[in-house]
Amino acid sequence: MSDNGYAVVSQRLTKCFGRKVALDCVDIHVPVGSIYGLVGPNGAGKTTLIRCLLDLLRPTRGSLTVFGCDASRGPTVRRRIGHVAALQPMWEWMRVRELAKFMSGCYPRWNADAVSRLLDRTGIDRGARIETLSRGQRTLAALAVQIGHDPDLLILDEALTGLDPLARREILRSVIEMMHGQRRTVLIAGQDLSDMERICDHVGILVEGRLVVEAPLEALRLRTKRLRVSHAPDTQLSTPAGATSVERGLRETRFVLGDGADDVLHELRAQGLQTDADDLSLEEIVVCLAQSAPAGVG
Repeated sequence: MSDNGYAVVSQRLTKCFGRKVALDCVDIHVPVGSIYGLVGPNGAGKTTLIRCLLDLLRPTRGSLTVFGCDASRGPTVRRRIGHVAALQPMWEWMRVRELAKFMSGCYPRWNADAVSRLLDRTGIDRGARIETLSRGQRTLAALAVQIGHDPDLLILDEALTGLDPLARREILRSVIEMMHGQRRTVLIAGQDLSDMERICDHVGILVEGRLVVEAPLEALRLRTKRLRVSHAPDTQLSTPAGATSVERGLRETRFVLGDGADDVLHELRAQGLQTDADDLSLEEIVVCLAQSAPAGVG
């Protein structure tokens, strides 16, 4: 059962460590069946939010639900979640087949075929010891056993960071085929923004513990533009409220706008100013938001 069509919902979720505010009144909504990218700079609060979601941390204030159930109902919620983290600890002495067999006994249901398909597709030797696997192979092995119990929500917490492009692409393709095709939900937290931009349909951007943007990715890209305004030398062009990443040159001024970029573009052109609009990548959008976010958390 979902919470009004959402796999994960938080309301004013706040987590403090002493005087440090790691999450500040975060309201997040992860649609069922989406591939949701949780992005932001280091220290933004991504892993803290996931640890609260997994009931490894308890919020200081606010609420957090997973498929309509309070996240604090640990085992009830966790059996619906698969979780792969960066450098995920595993039993080094185990062989891959032993790891899969051990994990199969931890859940009430187990899809051995799904595990076998992923191991076959990626060419991972079932007889290999975990300690002999490369970092990319370890991540794929961890992913294989985490999808074995057919989770309704798969979380990749910085799991792709540092992997070579081929390994990242194989993991993402496997995730899409095995999870998204069955209308299950994937939450990816990390900083590999080019890959996330390619596969995510929703994004939430955390900056210093605050959720500064949450939107369908395509809608976010459509409404966020860099405007380039050509003008005579020494013209003192006023930038509109909300403009970020302002660059003033002798004959051109550049700035980034979110909501209202189209209205400003038309207004500037109506004034006779030659103005062009450029699309931004997800990485550029995150950088602009991080630079413009108000300080003060913590």
